[in-house]
Amino acid sequence: MMSRAILISALVALASPVGAQQAQPFSTFQHDPTQPLEVFSDTLGVSQAANTAVFRGSVEAVQGELTLTADEMTVTYDEATGDVVRLVATGDVFLKSLLETAEGQFADYMVAEGTLNMSGDAMLTQGNNALSSDEMRIDLNTGSGEFIGRVRTIFVPTSQ
Repeated sequence: MMSRAILISALVALASPVGAQQAQPFSTFQHDPTQPLEVFSDTLGVSQAANTAVFRGSVEAVQGELTLTADEMTVTYDEATGDVVRLVATGDVFLKSLLETAEGQFADYMVAEGTLNMSGDAMLTQGNNALSSDEMRIDLNTGSGEFIGRVRTIFVPTSQ
């Protein structure tokens, strides 16, 4: 019921001022950049000059309740602090939390900003409900989201 309410509230907020006042977060992904980031892969290449690490083969990055998986992931870190600032994932990309899954062929996750852009048959699943489009943008801090390019939505009644 909660996930249906989240999806519907995004549509209602656009339609009326009353709906906008009652809107709930679009996405419930939990983002906590203070949590450690742990990455697993088959191989790792590091470029000190570019401040990047390229993980290849069954890549899995875990931070708090978020898990990002892909065929390849480039992690960019701050030269001065060593903090991870960006993750770019390509090939069969999945972002999973306790209540949601997002998938696509490309993802750009800006850690400090808490923004996630996905493209290539992007889809967000919340329970039995799903939204898909060419591209999606999610602000993990505010729970707001935007789908771009032939959006398809599926709302499954809770009685099914």
